[in-house]
Amino acid sequence: MGTQPNDPMPDYGQGYPPPPEPANDGRGLGLAGLILGVIALVLFWLPLLNYVSLVLALVGLGLSIASLVIVRRRGTPQGMSVAAVIVSSVALLAAILATVFWSALFNSVDEELDNPLTPVTVTPTTTATVTQTAAPTATADPTIPTTGNPPGAATAVPNREILPLGTAAEVGDYTVTVSDVELDATDSILGVSEFNDPPDGQYVLITLDVVYNGTEEGDPWIDLATRFVGSDSRQYSPSTCLAILDLPATDVPTLENGGSGQYEVCMDVPAAAIPGQRVFVEDNTSFDGSEASWQTQ
Repeated sequence: MGTQPNDPMPDYGQGYPPPPEPANDGRGLGLAGLILGVIALVLFWLPLLNYVSLVLALVGLGLSIASLVIVRRRGTPQGMSVAAVIVSSVALLAAILATVFWSALFNSVDEELDNPLTPVTVTPTTTATVTQTAAPTATADPTIPTTGNPPGAATAVPNREILPLGTAAEVGDYTVTVSDVELDATDSILGVSEFNDPPDGQYVLITLDVVYNGTEEGDPWIDLATRFVGSDSRQYSPSTCLAILDLPATDVPTLENGGSGQYEVCMDVPAAAIPGQRVFVEDNTSFDGSEASWQTQ
């Protein structure tokens, strides 16, 4: 409808748009409190994260209460705010209970872990008693070789006889025989492979025959250790020789009761340490000092 020419108020019908409605802040706070309460309900049962849920529930409850106060003053619907208060309250209560539960559980576990320390401290006392009873036997043994063996032999092998080559001896679960000792095996070893490097001194090659007497299974190259004691009173191990051999120890398969094998080990020994004092083989699988010694030639 337009204006008439004689209309006394021609611009009255134009008017102005109504002012915008105030923002509903109460609902926003209620929604935020509801979200925080739901997150707190998800996290409260997880250890350590229950502390996070406790904080979230507190913040969510505060926002929910503020939202409920605002919507009541404005007379707007209170459903979301009430739901946020309920969810946040439940989450807060659950987080408190979970915190108490996990704290009690962790304390009980700490006590259980501390209690076993008491019997453990007693065990060394028992072991020490057994060691003391065995000590007289160990101290009595050295008196045997000092009366019959010459001084040189007693120095090299205090409690054991040096066996001739080819003699069998019991070492751990094995019957070991040092069948041959080649004191100057440099040419022999260099002839095995073109990749073998010349020694710094000279190669000593030892041949061993073993029989496994145990009830399970054995790998002699792991269970037994071979050493050459030089004339300089130093021990030389196979780690000084990285040459390829005709009968490497690693080629001996795993042995069961009665199984036998033959292998070689080599050492790089200074010429001044030849002919040496002895060759000995010891058991790597026990701490009883099981070993046997053989002559070098």
